[in-house]
Amino acid sequence: MSEKPLTFQQVILRLQDYWEDYGCVIWQPYSEKVGAGTMNPATVLRVLGPEPWNVAYVEPSYRPDDGRFGDNPNRMQMHTQFQVILKPDPGNPQDVYLESLYALGIRREEHDIRFVEDNWKHPALGAWGLGWEVWLDGLEITQYTYFQQAGGFSLEPVSVELTYGLERIVMFLQNVRSVWDIDWDGEHTYGEIYLPQEVEHCDYAFNLADVDRLTQMYDLYEAEAQRCLDEGLVIPAHDYVLRCSHTFNLLDTRGAVGVTERATYFRRMRALFLRVAEAYVEQRERLEHPWLEEGPFDAAQDGPEESAAELDSRAAEELRRIAAAVETVEEEGPRTLLLEIGTEELPADDLDDALEQLNELAPAALEEARLEYDALEILGTPRRLSVVVEALAPRQRPIEEEVKGPPAQVAFDAGGQPTRAAKGFAASQGVTLEDLETKAMDGGEYVVAVRREEGRPAIELLPELLTSLIADLHFRQSMRWNETGITFSRPIRWLVGLLDDVVIPFHYANVVSGRTSRGPRGEGSAPFEIARAAAYPALLEEHHVMADRGRRRAFIAEEAEAVANQVDGHIPHDPELLDEVTNLVEQPNPFLGSFDEKYLALPSEVLVAVMKKHQRTFPLLDDEGAMLPYFVGVRNGGDEHLDIVRHNNAEVIRARFADAEFFYEEDTEQPLEGFLPRLDTLTFQEKLGSVLDKTQRLEALVPVLGPMVGLDEEAIELAERTAHLSKADLATQMVVEHTSLQGVMGREYALQSGERPEVAQAIYEHYLPRSADDELPSSKIGLTVGLADRLDSLAGLFAIDLKPTGSTDPYGLRRDALGLVENLLAHELSFSVKRGLEEAGARLPVEASPEALAEALDFVVERLRGTLRDAGYRYDVVDAVLAERGHDPYRAQEGVEQLSRWLERQDWDEILDNYSRCVRITRKYEERFELDPERFEERAEEELYQAYRAARLKVTPNSSVDDFFSAFLPLVDVIDAYFARESGVLVMAEDEALRENRLAQLQHVAALADGIVDLSRMEGF
Repeated sequence: MSEKPLTFQQVILRLQDYWEDYGCVIWQPYSEKVGAGTMNPATVLRVLGPEPWNVAYVEPSYRPDDGRFGDNPNRMQMHTQFQVILKPDPGNPQDVYLESLYALGIRREEHDIRFVEDNWKHPALGAWGLGWEVWLDGLEITQYTYFQQAGGFSLEPVSVELTYGLERIVMFLQNVRSVWDIDWDGEHTYGEIYLPQEVEHCDYAFNLADVDRLTQMYDLYEAEAQRCLDEGLVIPAHDYVLRCSHTFNLLDTRGAVGVTERATYFRRMRALFLRVAEAYVEQRERLEHPWLEEGPFDAAQDGPEESAAELDSRAAEELRRIAAAVETVEEEGPRTLLLEIGTEELPADDLDDALEQLNELAPAALEEARLEYDALEILGTPRRLSVVVEALAPRQRPIEEEVKGPPAQVAFDAGGQPTRAAKGFAASQGVTLEDLETKAMDGGEYVVAVRREEGRPAIELLPELLTSLIADLHFRQSMRWNETGITFSRPIRWLVGLLDDVVIPFHYANVVSGRTSRGPRGEGSAPFEIARAAAYPALLEEHHVMADRGRRRAFIAEEAEAVANQVDGHIPHDPELLDEVTNLVEQPNPFLGSFDEKYLALPSEVLVAVMKKHQRTFPLLDDEGAMLPYFVGVRNGGDEHLDIVRHNNAEVIRARFADAEFFYEEDTEQPLEGFLPRLDTLTFQEKLGSVLDKTQRLEALVPVLGPMVGLDEEAIELAERTAHLSKADLATQMVVEHTSLQGVMGREYALQSGERPEVAQAIYEHYLPRSADDELPSSKIGLTVGLADRLDSLAGLFAIDLKPTGSTDPYGLRRDALGLVENLLAHELSFSVKRGLEEAGARLPVEASPEALAEALDFVVERLRGTLRDAGYRYDVVDAVLAERGHDPYRAQEGVEQLSRWLERQDWDEILDNYSRCVRITRKYEERFELDPERFEERAEEELYQAYRAARLKVTPNSSVDDFFSAFLPLVDVIDAYFARESGVLVMAEDEALRENRLAQLQHVAALADGIVDLSRMEGF
């Protein structure tokens, strides 16, 4: 007979008992409504300052907008969190957390427990942190965060925050599919206790709450908070900040918060909380931090880390021991070097970044250290970064340097004996007099010394080299976790440094190097010793760790496809998902799962988005491309208890699909146009207004762009309708939950609403392309609205100086600019981006200066430059055409193709040379001289003029490159004759009028290429 699952209240009690035994204060739920346990002063204030603090408590958390009147089995406006703060980081918080799951009967070996990147930011609190979602067989059960900042203060020490989602955990334990069916205490259900008040709160928040009164209440709460702060009352002030926050949430739920109001409310709340944080910090300082020394949490802080002084002492002793052994081992020949950096789970992108950097840094470091080797391999999983160097030289490569000394006649007397100068030089170079040589150099005879510096033993160099190698790794977001203040993607928990069987002594971030590694998470992270560096790959295999990323990726792809074939399915091409899954596991084990066929009635894009976002699982298609009711997951672990993992993943997918079905049904209860008013509450950018404001700008811009792309009147009307509805799906429940479905659901809901198919398809297409290798819009209507969208974003964000910098591009402007270029090229459409930006800028709520629009245009041109260079065109060809045609991507590409062909002609050098003669002699003159044919004195002038006139009739600034060169070709011989000595033409004649007329003639010839190509940028010009 199986053991009865824990009730809801038993889970709470078990967690309280566990964390009490660990040494935590058991706090109580706060007396004010909070949106999360973080807002309880036991967290948001106690993490400030240097005092240690371990606490655990239950926290009912209120988010009115999540209410669903009890109709959704997984969503409610009030949910229950269990909050834990560990301050400072004890050194092994993941292990401590995983032990807490055992207290609930969740055994690690029976499941797939993994840590998936999920960073946290709360602008209103001036707070942020890095961490993970903790997944239990695909179900998110905990938020795990290393707090970096709160209240605008950088946190020292860093606190670890654990937030358990109690309802999800208990639903899992009790195997129930609705939160309302949870067994609360063996007698009552969660629904019996909470459902009536849940419905009432939803009715109030969505239907009854009075906006005017709530606005007044916010102002009153704010005033009281300020008054409390003025009187030095920290906690009462914080209480009123919480009331402001909940009141704002109610206003937002009622749809009463527009873009301007939202930004204003956030500023007001942020200003209040920063004052509260400052007041709390000052209060603890006045009390002289009474818990700082011999505090109540010392017992819980005993971790594996040591002080920096202790580490230095140990490292020095280890170095002395190794140095003593150098003489006995250095003659043994080449050896294997191993560095393993053991971490808590790295984010998928950070793993890629680290491997790329190590592939560059490690060879460079060894080269700089003059350490030769045969082979170097970089390995990486979510929990380890490894460098394996084979046949590393035992010593540095020696250096020989020839140093020039005094002249030979000064260094030796007439009898050939060394003088004081020779003796002094020899001594300064550390050589004997017999080692001096005489060489002829620099026009004379000089004494030289050949100085040889023998290499140091590798073991002496490697501690500093490996330390620097780790320190040189950089990430897009890094975190602190202990007193050293060192930053890394995630905490470093162990270091292995071996030269064959000898430990390389060093330390980094309070972690001492050794020979002990750890096994995979799925097998309990069991420690194992590495006797010799060369044994490392075999030991990883023995412990089921697949550390080679390329091999791991290929294994997952092959095995997942084999699993799919079991049900006559195949996995659609999705390299990004495959890359991410590869970087989430180190013990990959693909498995087949299934779901109820009824969910195939949902749009396939919805099913794929749910699987990718929530579980990183692969969808399956049949030979016709239709979805199958199966998926392939990849467990991070072995085959033991795989049926449990498969079942639980299927249950999570079922629950997610049930959510999606609920969202779909709710969304389709009204036409797509009905969501437009809600767009006024969604911020595009504070200075540029709401998403509704942006939509209205697109509606105004589309009729202007339509004729530019060749739309007729009917198509322009359809494009206006598309623009009107283009962003409406952003307010739907489905897209709020799955932002990747924007446009997809717009198309679906537009069809459901009876919109014309052309409009529905264009709503989808205006977002294309969304990424590299994505499809492009097939219709000019979708193209036009997409152009308007991108031009509005580029003009607006450059106008307010929010252009991308470095790797920062929060509004995706690089993607917008590249998409704009790709679409125009694909449709072979001549379009002036310059004019498009000007038209978009004229409709902005802010001034778009000519300088800002020019900068935006340059930004687009640079994306075009990259596209053309990636296509293999010469840099000078690209530069020459873009200088004149960069504003028109398709005409620019056409010009680059044509110019490239002209370069292949045998007479190209002659063509370029004769054109360049006209330019070089005139380009220093800014003045455009007036040409008067009546002033011609030589026949060559008249012949050039007639040839120029014939060319001018064929060429305009809008002509193609081919047209220009075809028209210019007859001038080549004429120009050559013009500059010949026998022509009698001296351009720089002494007579000023004659000289300026001849310069004017050449300026006119040079100007034939204006607007077409700038040949002065060509090689050989």
